[in-house]
Order: sequence, then C-alpha cells, then structure tokens
Amino acid sequence: MNETIIAVGNGGYNLAADLIATGLFPDARLIVCDTNKKDLEKNSVNGAESFLLEKLRGKVKSGDTTFVEEIVEKASDSVIICATLGGMTGSKYAPLIALEAILKGKFVCSFFSMPYEFEGEQKNKRAMNARMQLIVSSNLAVQQNNDRLKEVQSLGLNDIDKPLVDTIKSAMSHKSLAELADTKNNDSLQAYIPEEYRVRDMPLVWIRSNTYHGISDDERKNIFNLY
Repeated sequence: MNETIIAVGNGGYNLAADLIATGLFPDARLIVCDTNKKDLEKNSVNGAESFLLEKLRGKVKSGDTTFVEEIVEKASDSVIICATLGGMTGSKYAPLIALEAILKGKFVCSFFSMPYEFEGEQKNKRAMNARMQLIVSSNLAVQQNNDRLKEVQSLGLNDIDKPLVDTIKSAMSHKSLAELADTKNNDSLQAYIPEEYRVRDMPLVWIRSNTYHGISDDERKNIFNLY
C-alpha cells in the first residue's frame, strides 16, 4: 500500500525522518505540520505538503477535526502519524488527525512517544489523554515510554527514537502493518519488540493492534471526548 507519513510537530518530524531512513516505506509521501513557523519552514523542505497549524487552547474534542480536514484529504488511504506527546502540538493535533482519518475510512497507524517523568505532571497528563485518543482512533499504535530510555545502556543521546524505530522494523520483518493491526492477541505482538527494550514491568516500547475494531463512529467519538 502507498503510505502517507504525517509528521506532527518537530519531534514528530524527527521520528518520521528516522522512520523514512529505514527504507521500510520507499514510496511514502511526507506531510509536515506544525504550530511553529520556523520549525515548519526548516522541516518542510523534505515534505510533499506542509501545513501551519493554529495553536489550539484547552482540550480538543471530536468536533475539532475541522482543523485537520485538509491535511487528511491530502493523505492516501494508509496513514502513518508520527508525534511526540506532552507538548501542545503533538498532543492536540495527532489525535485529531487520527480521528478524522479513521472516520474517513483510512487505515491509521500512530507511532508516538510519551514524555519523561521530569517534564512535569501537566505534560504527562496531557500525553496520557492524547495517548488514549490516539489508540481509540488508530488501527495500529506503537508507543515509546521515554522515561525508560535511561535504563538501556546501549542508547546514546542521539538515539531517542531508536527503540521505536527498531521495534517497527522488527515487527514489519514478520508481518505487514495491516497484518499487525489484525492480530487479535495484543500480548503476542510484544514478542516483536527487541529484547533489550523490554524493560522490567513497564516496557520501553508497547504495540497495540486494532483494540477498538468494530465500534461505531459515534462510539469512537464519544470515547474520544472522555479524554
């Protein structure tokens, strides 16, 4: 399938660039979107499309997908969303893009990282809400828990996205994205995570298949609006 990778925010762009560098998605189009004009100008050089986003205030709701309609219209039927959660841009816009895409019948993968604990309660709470919104709006979600990076000694300062990218590479060496999303037993998916990233009781990386397969659009939006 022809994928569209949507990079949300500067952290999302860095993850998207690392993902593209693997060669797993040679024909993918890149859409870059950001609320920061300077970051957008810098990163959009490598994108097919770019969008300057409005800075949204307060909690986003399902009705706010009007802000991302044009982005989703430009995407193919297979969408990969890359974001870092905790900040305003990724936490608000990545879930909205995922929701709008899945409501339009597109296949949605969300690849995202959670903030460090030291980044504060507000950022972590915002990330937790966005995480749930992304999971309910995605066919496949891969989450990285950044607070666990310090427990993997082989990782350097420039390897922040490496566990997430390595996990996607490992999983796709066994199954396609669609097959991963169709896996009924979420626990079985965790076997694709490289062993060095399976950190104690709470893993550094976690994979979720289509947890909300079969629910109605209204149910999806209602769950979305709880967070």
